[in-house]
Amino acid sequence: MCAVGAIGAALLLGGVSTTVMSAVLAFGAAALLYLVVEELLVEAHEEAETVGLGAMFFLGFLLVYVMSALGAE
Repeated sequence: MCAVGAIGAALLLGGVSTTVMSAVLAFGAAALLYLVVEELLVEAHEEAETVGLGAMFFLGFLLVYVMSALGAE
């Protein structure tokens, strides 16, 4: 099933602009982060699911991203 999705995406997105590809990849990354935060981490730590917990996790990812972008220059 994964191979079918990869082939389908390659056929559909093969000739798109970098703007469209950036939007597709950003959506996919956000969906995966949401899955990790809301499902896996909350269950792994057996914490009560709160908006603050999810927001802090996303803020941590954003901080790591900004620091890596600044370090790459």
